[in-house]
Amino acid sequence: MSKQRTAGQLLTAPVLALTALGFVLGGCEYVSVVILPDIAADLGVSLSAAGRLVSVFAAGYAIGTPVTMAATARLPRFRLLMALMALFLAVNTLSMLAPNIAVLYIARALAAVLTGTLTAVALLFVRQVAPPEHTAQAVAMVYTGMSLATVVGNPLNKTICRLLGWRATFTVILLVGAVLLPILARVLPRAVDAPAEGTGFFRQFTVLRDRRYALCVVMTICYYAATYVVYTYLTPILTDVLGAGEAAVSLLLMLVGLCCMGSNLLAGWLGERGGVTRTLGVILAQTALFAAMPLLLGGFWPGLAAVFLMALLMYVLSTPVQVFAMTLAEREYPFASSLCASTLSVAGNIGIAAGSFASSGLQAAVGLRLLGLPAAAVSLAAAALNLALLRACGRPKK
Repeated sequence: MSKQRTAGQLLTAPVLALTALGFVLGGCEYVSVVILPDIAADLGVSLSAAGRLVSVFAAGYAIGTPVTMAATARLPRFRLLMALMALFLAVNTLSMLAPNIAVLYIARALAAVLTGTLTAVALLFVRQVAPPEHTAQAVAMVYTGMSLATVVGNPLNKTICRLLGWRATFTVILLVGAVLLPILARVLPRAVDAPAEGTGFFRQFTVLRDRRYALCVVMTICYYAATYVVYTYLTPILTDVLGAGEAAVSLLLMLVGLCCMGSNLLAGWLGERGGVTRTLGVILAQTALFAAMPLLLGGFWPGLAAVFLMALLMYVLSTPVQVFAMTLAEREYPFASSLCASTLSVAGNIGIAAGSFASSGLQAAVGLRLLGLPAAAVSLAAAALNLALLRACGRPKK
């Protein structure tokens, strides 16, 4: 009975709508990964040039999100969410119609800023519509919605791309977003907590002076950078390294998406059981996996197991990091609550940008199979930063 009560408290219409928003935003964020070869072929550019779409998106996300969140911190959050959704639909229309790679770079950069800001605003709503004891689970549900896009969206996008071309994949995102907009308008509360007094643009960034917050941010950057050194070229790894047939790729992408979804569920579980104080083992497991990946990719089944395990570990830091940042802001930096709501989005996408940018050069220099080695080195740096964060959390704030 208590489990049913807990589910009833968590699975409310607003939380489910925000989870659906996470699904749409995840579909927008991850769409390029599965259609890179098709974009390259259609626009007449190299695979590396198409691969930079991942870097461009991540860079736009990382740079634009904190600036936009800080600049809009005093705006009513409901109206902000509605305006951002309208712009999100317009920018995805531009992606769908892009005549060349340059326009697509611009469209994806703009989509990244909107995706990151919408994610952060959604997390601010989560704290209003979910019971305090279930905040970590509600945050995890939004991220699970994003990873559900890899379960359903990525295989569907791959199939649509094969049948109708890569532009049709953006049409799907556009249509789902258009359906969701009036639902969000109906179920989300108009009135949410007002920003704290003294919420100025530049003052919000003073939270970066806190050693605990800074270490958490850099640790997250390194963790995601390590993953995206390899994950950026997921589809070519499946086809060119492991030899998976084109018909099997959609199914494999769905299984990868299921692992990503499980990763977010693990993140929610970990977020309620110690958070960042218990993430060191996860980071060390990721380091060991990447170090062994050049050997594992030598065979189809070991290589496939490595890919699935990478996806299962991919987002385990998400909820612990986000809850840590939002709780720190709530207790000590209320004026920076909007900025801290974008912590994972920003840090994660700085890491994604760095990892995917490095990956585009590394895959040309050393090949796809050896990408795990530099990924392991970056992951090891994340483990060292996690240790430093644990020490900082045990000391009084300076």
